[in-house]
Amino acid sequence: MIYLLWSLLNIGIFIFFIATCFKATKLVREKLGLFASIIFVFGLLSFVGNSSNDNDNKEPNSNHIKTWKFVSEDSLKSNDSYLLDIDLEKTLIAKYYLGIKYGKDKQGRINVPISASSWTNGFISGTNWKPISIIVKTTDDNNKFEYSVDGVVEWKLLGATIYSELKEYKGIAMTK
Repeated sequence: MIYLLWSLLNIGIFIFFIATCFKATKLVREKLGLFASIIFVFGLLSFVGNSSNDNDNKEPNSNHIKTWKFVSEDSLKSNDSYLLDIDLEKTLIAKYYLGIKYGKDKQGRINVPISASSWTNGFISGTNWKPISIIVKTTDDNNKFEYSVDGVVEWKLLGATIYSELKEYKGIAMTK
């Protein structure tokens, strides 16, 4: 019974919101003109259209960041894993990161990459980072990994993608 009441309440609030938006659009058109009302409508639609979080960098059916897995943790020395955080790029308002989880082989001598993921932090409004590929390889030096991260930064205005910028990061990560 409570679910029915809750659903009816949500439907009522949604209808009230739609009616309020129509009245607000009419007021904006009367006071500021047709161009301002069109921008207002596109702005409202962008918020409604993007009301859920962007799931491009999320695991399916999960809230966790997408992870690239390289080896099974069962094939490594148990209870012996480490995390590396690498700054891929720093801008004035945001940072792009790569996280690498690694462990030791069964003998405890060689560092082996287990998984990796990439994310952004900071003021990221208007942009969307979509990592496409993450590769982490061992090197001749056991204390270093070679990494490559490919992705796309989508630049958005009012919810519409204006420009897609390809990004490629390569480098060497030092283990602890």
